[in-house]
Amino acid sequence: MHTIADTRPAPPEPVNSSQTLWLRLFLAFYAWLERARERHALSELDDRMLKDIGLARADITRETDKLFWQT
Repeated sequence: MHTIADTRPAPPEPVNSSQTLWLRLFLAFYAWLERARERHALSELDDRMLKDIGLARADITRETDKLFWQT
């Protein structure tokens, strides 16, 4: 005879602090890479494209002059 307890999934493994730290570091690194890619893509747009999205060359220069970890 089966009980309700037999059909419940096992509880998740607890996450230790070192796993959390590595995950947070990975996510920060990924965000930095993505930000750098986006800034590079913006710098490749010509003035006509920038006008289409409502930005000026000065906006792009200001953005691309930031360091990769800055928002």
